[in-house]
Amino acid sequence: MTIAERLLQNSSLNEFKEKYYRKEPFAAPLTAWEFRDLLSWNLLEEVVSDHNDCWLPKEGHLPASPSLCTGRLSSHEVRRGFAEGRTILVRHSEKAHPAFEHIANDFQYNFQGSIDIQLYYTPSGQQGFNWHYDLEEVFVIQSVGSKEFRLRKNTVSTFPLNIENWREDWYKETSGPEIRCLLEPGDWLYIPSGYWHTAHAVTNSAHLSVGVLAREVYC
Repeated sequence: MTIAERLLQNSSLNEFKEKYYRKEPFAAPLTAWEFRDLLSWNLLEEVVSDHNDCWLPKEGHLPASPSLCTGRLSSHEVRRGFAEGRTILVRHSEKAHPAFEHIANDFQYNFQGSIDIQLYYTPSGQQGFNWHYDLEEVFVIQSVGSKEFRLRKNTVSTFPLNIENWREDWYKETSGPEIRCLLEPGDWLYIPSGYWHTAHAVTNSAHLSVGVLAREVYC
């Protein structure tokens, strides 16, 4: 059984694709239990020590110091940034550690798209990004702590989304129905491409985000 199938458990992969994939959000509690406590500080330091795609956003902004905006951060810098309320973001972690390469291969097999796995370590009471949407299909897997996600359906962008029509600065959804989802360790959430979302750490939080970029998005 693949990782994606274990996450779904009570639903088949085909059923998920027909009802939700690229259409509607989907969440499940505890079916990602195998990822609980995966994102430890020891693992983070192992990844950071040999990776050039690490960042420290806070509400969508990077630090003022140019030395902290190169993608190359030391263990001391990420710990200091976290203490200052910044999210530690590691992009393309599938290139930095075998555990994430395995996850990427699993999702690539099941969803046939380009995979980018991002790690998020967010201090309690903080958020790394404000409202935004992604071109990717996003699978959020909560590993440590609690985080609340808020979602709104995109009513202003042109669909299907692709690189040419992606302009999230056109307009941001500020009204309409809102979905709220509190993730605890072992829970996961699927966010379709184009869905506006933001997340707030209720406690110190760590999750991994598996992004699937469909081939036609490049068109």
